[in-house]
Amino acid sequence: MTTPIATTESSKHQLVLDFERMANRSFELCMQELMKVDFYAGLLRRLEAGQSIADELPVVANMSPELVKLTVQRLKKQAELAANEAWELPNELKGSFVTTVRSAVTQGELIPQYCVDYVAETKVGQVRVKAKNWRRNVTVEVDGSAEAIKAAYVQMVFAGLQAS
Repeated sequence: MTTPIATTESSKHQLVLDFERMANRSFELCMQELMKVDFYAGLLRRLEAGQSIADELPVVANMSPELVKLTVQRLKKQAELAANEAWELPNELKGSFVTTVRSAVTQGELIPQYCVDYVAETKVGQVRVKAKNWRRNVTVEVDGSAEAIKAAYVQMVFAGLQAS
């Protein structure tokens, strides 16, 4: 007769898996918002060239050109902000990690490169989770002592339980 052996993944491995899942979701949300930015930028170019956008957006037919332009500019700005906010952690984890989002557009590339740092301060040390993308590939690295990583993972688990 065989007996089952209880195994668990390491806290570091579990953090990597969880942050990879969240980073991939964030990347997809970010791309959706960046498509909106491109759409609104195209509308602004047409408006600045004196063309009407009423054929695509009939709702603007009765609006003044200045109001239409201001509305499109506002929507473009909202989409730009939402693209960066897509990298934020869920509300239940915001108290455990501080998020820093940096992005750069490399010449010749269509997709910006994002480098997002999530830093958790625990009683036993700091944990830094770094999510990066290159084109559509997202990678996650976790740095910190084994004790600090375990403590950060425990914080995440408790935060998730409290949110449920």
